[in-house]
Amino acid sequence: MKKILALFLIFLGSGFVIYSLMVLASCFALLSSTEFNSVGIGYSIGTLFGPLLLIAFSRWMIRRGIKLFKQNSPLTK
Repeated sequence: MKKILALFLIFLGSGFVIYSLMVLASCFALLSSTEFNSVGIGYSIGTLFGPLLLIAFSRWMIRRGIKLFKQNSPLTK
């Protein structure tokens, strides 16, 4: 059961990383396409912090999943 949870954490974390990278790419496109006014800068800064926090959380999930997977592995026993 722990192996299934570990794989779920790894896949969910990977999905969050991919989603965050897509959001960051769209934010970069927004920054490069619009002129720099106060509304655009505020929106882009707010758009940057969310995906970066999500990537940090996703890294934790992936590391936790790998740790659970390795603990349950028959090779380590």
